[in-house]
Amino acid sequence: MSLHARHSESFGMDTKISVADGGGRWDMANAPFVVDALARSIPTVQFSMEGEVLAVNDRYLRIFGREAQDLIGGHHSSFVRLTAAGTADYATVWNTLRKGRLIQTEFGSIAKDGREVWLQATYMPVLDSNGVPQRVFKLANDITYEHQHAADHIKMLEAISRSTAMIEFALDGTILSANPLYLAITGYTETDIRGRHHRMFVSPEDACDPSYERFWERLREGEFIRSEFRRIGRDGRPIWLQASYNPILDACGQPTRIVKIATDITESVELRLENAHHAFSDALTQLANRRRFNRTLAEEVRRAIRSGDDLSLILIDIDHFKRFNDNHGHQQGDACLRIVATAIRSAVRRANDLVARFGGEEFAVLLPSAGADVAATAAETIRAAVETLRVDHQDGTRPVLTVSVGHASLSRDHRSADVLADDLVERADRALYRAKEAGRNTVCDDRAIHPKGSVTPPFRAPFSRSISPKG
Repeated sequence: MSLHARHSESFGMDTKISVADGGGRWDMANAPFVVDALARSIPTVQFSMEGEVLAVNDRYLRIFGREAQDLIGGHHSSFVRLTAAGTADYATVWNTLRKGRLIQTEFGSIAKDGREVWLQATYMPVLDSNGVPQRVFKLANDITYEHQHAADHIKMLEAISRSTAMIEFALDGTILSANPLYLAITGYTETDIRGRHHRMFVSPEDACDPSYERFWERLREGEFIRSEFRRIGRDGRPIWLQASYNPILDACGQPTRIVKIATDITESVELRLENAHHAFSDALTQLANRRRFNRTLAEEVRRAIRSGDDLSLILIDIDHFKRFNDNHGHQQGDACLRIVATAIRSAVRRANDLVARFGGEEFAVLLPSAGADVAATAAETIRAAVETLRVDHQDGTRPVLTVSVGHASLSRDHRSADVLADDLVERADRALYRAKEAGRNTVCDDRAIHPKGSVTPPFRAPFSRSISPKG
């Protein structure tokens, strides 16, 4: 850029000058007007090549709350912090300007009233006709507010980082960095995780699920995601995090990376799960309780109606349990219930089957996707398993503890799910009553009595010797 000027009222220039821009130069016939326009609209200062202040405009003075006589004749170093004025970097600035090269920088200073001021400044050497720097023309922009805002933002992030676990990802899920709190929660070091993929924190099942890839697609689209997440620590233990995944956007609004902010809630989630377990578990036997049974029954009936699958229910009652309690006492009665519960749970092998304490000495087994034949086999397996325990009864009617078992399967009609669920329980209960009427230690469905051993139970008794609750 080349300025040809004879005179400027603002700066008293009366020689042919040019302003270095670090590259080529532009000829400008109306240089005085350009300089005056700059002086009216932008904070400006003019320095000698030794750094002495030669001229300063009103806009610059207002920033610092000073008068012209306060600055003219002083040195540029008075504009910068004392700690910066004597540094090698400061000397380099002026050496660069003396070589005729333009400099752009930011610096902090102190106004007359003591407040901190930050300027974004461009220093342009003014060259003579031979290209030798004669003066330095400085254009300034007050960025105090932006700088303080950015500083406050940085302090806020530092405070968050000190109290919150943070980890940064590339858009493809590659780990870029993590703060000490995140590393402490997961048990890793930064060397362990840097450059690896987020899926290292996820179970193999979750990582293979299509929803996992969709999760990252949503983040790449700029979506903010916040939820509770189950993650895996270095030692394989589950970790529960309350976390937000925050896409960081560039000036055009496009995501550039993902910052995750997380809080370890493992203890509270485990407590919540434990409380939920207790809410749906029988304290004595650790089986599902009646509340969970009722909820699961309703869900399975609705599912069976939708899918057309079978659904069966087995009800089990300990024979003459009141006499057992009277003969052995309630403590031994409780032990008996636990032993029978264990036998039933061991006899029911399918993962989706639900074993529940139905009430008192009654138990229930819900068999999703199981018809009458499967239910009959399971019922006989349970009956034989309890008899195999050889628990001493001593009630005068039979030598060992036994159970009566009734089972029924879901009806296929157009009644509502609630009605069909109630009907299934009623028919299984009627089958149980028939088993008792038939002499107990018997299996019945809602149509017929099964002779003992009519189905071959796959059960193998979990006890190698006869057991008495007293023993």
